[in-house]
Amino acid sequence: MSAALARTAALPEAPRDVAGVVRDELGPRVGAIDGGLYPDGVLRGLGAAGAYAHHAQGTPAGLIRAVEAMAAVGSACLSTAFCVWCQDALAWYLAHGDAPARDRHLAGITSGVRLGGTGLSNPMKAFAGIEPLALTGRRVPGGYRVRGRLPWVSNLGPGHPFASIFALDDGRRVMAVFAAGQEGVAIAANARFVALEGTGTYTVMVRDAFVPDDDVIAPDAAAFVPRIRNGFVLLQAGMGLGLARGVAALMRADARGSRDGAALPLGAEGIDARAADLGTRLVHAAERHADPAAGAFRETLRLRLDMSWLALEAAQAAMLQFGARGYLEGSEPFRRLREAQFVAIVTPSVKHITRELARA
Repeated sequence: MSAALARTAALPEAPRDVAGVVRDELGPRVGAIDGGLYPDGVLRGLGAAGAYAHHAQGTPAGLIRAVEAMAAVGSACLSTAFCVWCQDALAWYLAHGDAPARDRHLAGITSGVRLGGTGLSNPMKAFAGIEPLALTGRRVPGGYRVRGRLPWVSNLGPGHPFASIFALDDGRRVMAVFAAGQEGVAIAANARFVALEGTGTYTVMVRDAFVPDDDVIAPDAAAFVPRIRNGFVLLQAGMGLGLARGVAALMRADARGSRDGAALPLGAEGIDARAADLGTRLVHAAERHADPAAGAFRETLRLRLDMSWLALEAAQAAMLQFGARGYLEGSEPFRRLREAQFVAIVTPSVKHITRELARA
């Protein structure tokens, strides 16, 4: 067995039923999803196949299996893999949160019966000092009244739950579940993206919405976020790994281009070797996911950064191999290039990560 294959073997294969959903349900719809179709039926099928339940117990093995399921999706379509990550992230918060919210929402999310988003892009940036917290709240009998605006929340639709964090006047920060379309929570699509248009991404307007105590995930979000942030970021590895593997497969299938591009700096075998190395690092990082120390999180951030570079360089390599054929509108290499750029800008973005790592 080669060294690259030995490293790849450190990660378990995606469940056969997830692979079947990707092949039979997702594959035929990739073009439509890239054009803006939200793949709700595919996402529910992935939930029925167990894709969102692996990591709910918080074990390293469960995290890895969740990443592998996401990577199987991402090898075909990053838009759908991103929605899978949104679903996984919401399950991750709920699984580690307080009992009432966990009991009310977790089973529906892990099974895929309910689809939902994360809503933590702004809070994660706020905790890093990049931007202010967008939502504010006040205590009222039985819960909180919350207002504010979240620019981008994904995997949403009418009735879909999502989690976010709001600040109280006394300085505390509370993490809770909201629902798109509940009284005081409206969603609007006010932009069109160059990629991932089919991800159910909306601006959320929260206008004096009532959040009951039973929907509070963590009454002290400042203490809660360090407990879940490693998993939040590690789960994103499935997007980068999946895209890199899909690009490598695309390049290998292109017999004409693979001959012409043999002298390029990065080919399919090189992409696979780097993905295998990152997979091995992922296994080690998953074993430390429960460690809230800033050593552990910096390791996770470095891994996430390297995943971004691999996605970008792999997609660029495919464009160079295909040449003018990849530069046509609707071409597969161009779709993967647009998707790779998203891997690098989704929170935590390359810009965010490099800022965090530059801190002494």
